[in-house]
Amino acid sequence: MKLPWYLFLDILLWIWASWAFFRTWPKLGFVHRASACSSAVCIMTLQTVNELMSRKMFSAWTFSYEYNSMIGLDFLGEPLEEYLFWWAFAWLIPFGYYGLVAWFGDRDRRRGISPGITVGE
Repeated sequence: MKLPWYLFLDILLWIWASWAFFRTWPKLGFVHRASACSSAVCIMTLQTVNELMSRKMFSAWTFSYEYNSMIGLDFLGEPLEEYLFWWAFAWLIPFGYYGLVAWFGDRDRRRGISPGITVGE
């Protein structure tokens, strides 16, 4: 039996996404939390639709269970590992971004620049 390396990599990616989420969540206000969560849900939805269309309608790729050692569980005709991969990145992207901003700071705010239109203009 081959080891399910794809599943192991997905688990590592989920650990990374979870770390970004839990490290960033306490530093965010309500608006940024809502923005990050809604962005993640939108990315999850769009990515899933995109990948399913690419695979079903355009036959963009196929899976070989002999070559790609997977656990063999499918969801909507796709390997479970694919969904784990798509959805982990969906949460990693917004919380990773806000985490980097929280960690390194907003350089415009540090310079005293307020982006956008101010009341005085």
